[in-house]
Amino acid sequence: MLLDEYIQNFLIYLQTQRRYSERTVDTYRKSLEKYLATLADNTPLEAFTEMSVKNFVWELKIKQKLAPTSICEHLAALKSFGKYLVRSKILQKNPAEAVPMPKRPKRLVQFLGQKDLAEEKFPELPEKPTLKQVRARLLLELIYGSGLRISECQSLCWNQLQIKEKLVRVIGKGNKERIVPITDALTLWLEKFKAAEIEAGHAPSATSFVFLSEGGKPYDIRTLRNDIHDLLREIGWEGKASPHVLRHSFATHLLENGAEIMSVKEMLGHSNISTTQIYTHVNAERLKQAFKKTHPRA
Repeated sequence: MLLDEYIQNFLIYLQTQRRYSERTVDTYRKSLEKYLATLADNTPLEAFTEMSVKNFVWELKIKQKLAPTSICEHLAALKSFGKYLVRSKILQKNPAEAVPMPKRPKRLVQFLGQKDLAEEKFPELPEKPTLKQVRARLLLELIYGSGLRISECQSLCWNQLQIKEKLVRVIGKGNKERIVPITDALTLWLEKFKAAEIEAGHAPSATSFVFLSEGGKPYDIRTLRNDIHDLLREIGWEGKASPHVLRHSFATHLLENGAEIMSVKEMLGHSNISTTQIYTHVNAERLKQAFKKTHPRA
């Protein structure tokens, strides 16, 4: 088999076994195709070496002048591909493992303030709201209220929601399951959304997706992203208006109000505590900025 055939198998594995979103798999695909473009046509697997990976990183840095963040993304895809080959017993050693990641500049994550997301900020919906309006509010409660990723919202089924217990069973990255509390507001918007779905001619069932389109498949993830974007603009938010900004807000507000970092880690579905610690750095940085602005000796 040629190297590109192994790559295709890896991408199928990510989609079917790891249950990565279409968007994530596409990101891996682009990175691996970029690497393949630096090699000869019809390249065998043996060409996937540590040196070829180092040359690829050099190409990205010197010739293409990519930022460290972009290089890290491409290199991470190669490291994951190598790990897959070792796990599948195709290779004994991951050729990309020893190649160091470029140092990335530390950037604070964007998030909305607690006042920005106060209930009174949201306009009152008409007596008969549109499906899009209700869908956007439900998405808000799932992401900001329970910390779900947008891909987890897209794949959410009705039978994952335990309304009486006020819990949702989330199937996250790598097929990992976690249980997360849900808000009273989410319960309310679920009822409104189900009614709007039925009125629109959709037929939700216990095993069907919550965000079910007319074709019986989950809504396109771009549609759900646009719902959040439009809703945040509607309440006057001028920063980045994405689902992930809401997820950042969920984590930041929990920590600001005294939640333990391990609990936040579990609710977010992070594998590594270091990923969650970025939010403690955010809070520390905000304190420093407030200190510099207000203290006479700062």
